Amino acid sequence: MKKIILIGFMGCGKSTLGKKIANKLKIPFFDSDREIEEKHKKTIGEIFGEHGESYFRMLENEFVDSLNVEDEFVLATGGGMPCHNKVIEKLNELGTTFYLERSAKELTNRLINAKEKRPLIEGMTSEELEFFVDEKLDERKECYQNANFTLDRADQNVKEVVDLINLLQPHRTN
Repeated sequence: MKKIILIGFMGCGKSTLGKKIANKLKIPFFDSDREIEEKHKKTIGEIFGEHGESYFRMLENEFVDSLNVEDEFVLATGGGMPCHNKVIEKLNELGTTFYLERSAKELTNRLINAKEKRPLIEGMTSEELEFFVDEKLDERKECYQNANFTLDRADQNVKEVVDLINLLQPHRTN
């Protein structure tokens, strides 16, 4: 039973790595933000705009609870999900959590060059974005470090994660 949960700041690569891991292990992949958007037929930006952050955090909480019925999956969380309402504790109980650690400078560069636009940072100048990332990362770092494993840049690849998961799984004998 593999339940792999990737956490970290927006733009750190959770969805990209998560899809590759799920593909390699032949198990379902979930992106919490995409799942919430699909269920509620609204973008995250629209949900935030219409109902506010606390409502969105409640939807995230409900989504995490819904995963209890799943046997195996790889989950890419939203960047802030683990850091609200003690969701990191729920995620650690649900499966094996991996914090994809990146520097504020690298995250800023990745977000500036990202193809996907993110409502939370839309319209920011490079300087504003760098300040925002640095401040938010500092706020969330303690939460992120409550993950079961912290992966630095060199370890953020499919082989490392799959090897680690396989080491953690009890061996079956037939």
